[in-house]
Amino acid sequence: MYSNLGVQRYRETDISSMSSEKMIVLLYERVVTDLESARKALLAKNRSEFAKQINHSQRIISELRGALDHSIGGEISQNLESLYSFMFHEHLEILLDHKADHIDNCLKVITPLLEAWRQIPTGTGDKAAQEKTRTSTGPKSASGTPDSAPQSGQGNDSAGSPGRPQTSLLSVSA
Repeated sequence: MYSNLGVQRYRETDISSMSSEKMIVLLYERVVTDLESARKALLAKNRSEFAKQINHSQRIISELRGALDHSIGGEISQNLESLYSFMFHEHLEILLDHKADHIDNCLKVITPLLEAWRQIPTGTGDKAAQEKTRTSTGPKSASGTPDSAPQSGQGNDSAGSPGRPQTSLLSVSA
């Protein structure tokens, strides 16, 4: 028989070894689940379950927003911050007026984000953070560019064009 402690340690190990991209996908999936559960509770007039689901979803959105790394993500992370702010505001509206329209608005934002994050190759965020570290602290060549920067004609993964380093969308600590 497995103890609860063993299951808890397995989960902690699983989470700590998970890629940033997979973690974000799981968090987005949980936001969708929470919002759908909140809608069911709202229709059933189960106020405590409704509040529990909305509050949990809102906490995830807050964590995602706080995990943004604008130094790596640039304009994309700024756009994500705007979307997270919008969803956070919609969560407040849901709690005030109990209208499912706000749930729909959040789902219209989070669903395409979820699908997009599912397409990002594992390790993209780590590669971008490593590249940022190398380019900001690495030695410069005679041309003034970092020695570690890819040269024209050198490929990188599918997310970037040849000769340009990839950038991360989001940096998350597990």
